[in-house]
Amino acid sequence: MIKEKERGETTELLYNLLKEKIFDRSLSPGQKINISNLTKEFKVSAIPLREALSRLSSEKLVILEPNKGYRVSDTLDTNSMTKMLEARTLLEIHSIRDIIRNNHLSVTEELSRLTQQMYSIDPGPINKQILDFTYLDEQFHLSIMRAGGNPFLIEAYEGMHIHLHIGRFYHVRGQLDKTLAPSEHLEIIEAIKTRDVYRAEQAITNHIQDSINRLLERKDNLLTGK
Repeated sequence: MIKEKERGETTELLYNLLKEKIFDRSLSPGQKINISNLTKEFKVSAIPLREALSRLSSEKLVILEPNKGYRVSDTLDTNSMTKMLEARTLLEIHSIRDIIRNNHLSVTEELSRLTQQMYSIDPGPINKQILDFTYLDEQFHLSIMRAGGNPFLIEAYEGMHIHLHIGRFYHVRGQLDKTLAPSEHLEIIEAIKTRDVYRAEQAITNHIQDSINRLLERKDNLLTGK
């Protein structure tokens, strides 16, 4: 039950609750969303619930189908995830180059802070850990994009909602890269600090590729029962 709050607060709370349900598959890929049932479950009116769904729709976690209503979007298949990876790599490499060439090295302070937080995520329910981890990882990579200074590339990057897709894969996997991913972040940070463009390009490329490979490998193992 959700106690009565300001509508904005209620919408934010519903957004987070629905996102968690999508991530842990309480609302499974492709499932039709029954607004009437959810208003009863959460004891809220339909207005903030629809506002939360609209926000999730903008992030492509749910889809609004004409004359049918909302349904949960499907998770990306391996081919789509790979293509998104290619686009993401190109964008981040461009930003890394601009950071170094324009001497925007102060971003490493924020990158270091976020990486240390990833190492020290509080133990607890895996769903909460995944949400916290993917949020920090998203902020790390968004900091790189923003420090690159190209608003059009930033908009393109944000529009892909990369870490929402990755978060859904982590829930399938059931575990986090709490050591490997942050250690790869440290290599990226060091490459930026030393203004080594080639090293930075390799570090970001390897990190993105390796992190996705780990997710897809675990997903394939679960599907085959390994």
